[in-house]
Amino acid sequence: MELIDLTIEDDVKDASGVTAIATVDSPAIEQGYFAFGSNKELKTIRVTCGSQKGNFAAPIGDRQILAGALMIPDMAIPRIDEKTKREYNVKFSSKTIEQIVKKHAKLSYANNVNQMHDNTRMINDSYLYQSFIINRAMGVNPPLGQEHLVDGTWFGFIYIGDKNIWDEYIKTGIYTGFSVEGFFYEEPFKKLTEAEDDLFNELLTELS
Repeated sequence: MELIDLTIEDDVKDASGVTAIATVDSPAIEQGYFAFGSNKELKTIRVTCGSQKGNFAAPIGDRQILAGALMIPDMAIPRIDEKTKREYNVKFSSKTIEQIVKKHAKLSYANNVNQMHDNTRMINDSYLYQSFIINRAMGVNPPLGQEHLVDGTWFGFIYIGDKNIWDEYIKTGIYTGFSVEGFFYEEPFKKLTEAEDDLFNELLTELS
């Protein structure tokens, strides 16, 4: 299966990068993405790194805090082109994730938290108030219970200030995961080796 690297530009005048984080009900379901014209093709894409079990860590009591992995490096994410129905995979390198995190902070996008990737349903008084990139060599370790996450993972804590959303959607288990959305460039196509394809299929089986 084809594997595509998604990248961004560091320049803040360039639209690429993560623009929002959504709380979603089915983090295994990948949304289709669309393209718009430019000299260098830029696409908007919504990416989740969870399974149908969700990718939130356990909610922290009634403190209205959610924690979980936002992006995982080199994880093959299945996609289907809505127009051509072509199936393929995309991934982010650890280098690209670091670029994304820096640009997200620089552009002050921490308050961009919505429901189900719908920017007309922003969650009031909600924001990414703490995040880090796991790097064991630097002493930046995953939280307890999240030791399976690899170096280069972007991990975040989001405060949900809207009590109604917390009570009606989070505590009830309707929303189970994070999903980031943004604009990204595609690197040239690459074919997965047979071993990589087998490993990817095993991962899908584990996550389902």
